[in-house]
Amino acid sequence: MILKFTGRFGSPVNLELTEKLGKRAELQCFQFVEPPPKFRLVRHATFLQEWQEGNTDLYDLQHGPAVKEWSRHNHWFVNDLVHRDDVLTCGILSQDVIMETRSLAGNYLLLVWPRMSTCRSNYSEEGT
Repeated sequence: MILKFTGRFGSPVNLELTEKLGKRAELQCFQFVEPPPKFRLVRHATFLQEWQEGNTDLYDLQHGPAVKEWSRHNHWFVNDLVHRDDVLTCGILSQDVIMETRSLAGNYLLLVWPRMSTCRSNYSEEGT
């Protein structure tokens, strides 16, 4: 599944997937089709990544569950939450995650891949 987010450059994007995909939904990767000049991931005013220059590279958010910081293609990320200990790799939990963007004008298109093994629809949670 690929989720699409659009907005104006300079506006934040809420990447919280809890309501749609469950409390433990993780973000596996993201990619801007139309990138803002700068962007970063933030949770509760904690930067999960420094400001990144706008590009159309795929950002892989996979990491080991015990890793506090990791890098993919010279892009640094911070793991600010405790993840499951029964997996070899994790993504970023979507809970309270915001994508901040910087610019004065224009629109972006952001593609986000949730980690499907961590997603639970509200329907399946209610039915169990």
